[in-house]
Amino acid sequence: MFKKQQLFLLLILGVTDAYLISHPNLIGKLGVFVYKYEMIKNFPIALVTVFVSMAICLLIAAFLERQMGKKWAKYGLITGLIISVLVLIQVYFKFSSGSYAHTGKGFKYGMHLLPFLFIYIFANGLWNWINANKNKL
Repeated sequence: MFKKQQLFLLLILGVTDAYLISHPNLIGKLGVFVYKYEMIKNFPIALVTVFVSMAICLLIAAFLERQMGKKWAKYGLITGLIISVLVLIQVYFKFSSGSYAHTGKGFKYGMHLLPFLFIYIFANGLWNWINANKNKL
């Protein structure tokens, strides 16, 4: 499970991420309007979106960590980690070219930060699972 310092870091990074993705440049604002991305329209809504996404990942990781003795829990954490890495790769390629590449640096950094937070959550869960089961491996 996460320590208080780690949760505080996730809180700070989550607020930073919500701020970054809710403040695109003019092209990004046009894209948010045209494609009806209501979940990042302004800071409060983006904050809720980021924290709900992080809470879902935290709940999944916490559930799998509680299943310490079961091997499928390890595979669940590895799957969450792999999916998070794939999302990061998809975001990287999406924001490297086309109209998304012109949405502003802060917006792009914010979009890259969220998958990194997911990776951190699942990697921490996997690390805790490995440390708890060292003698069983």
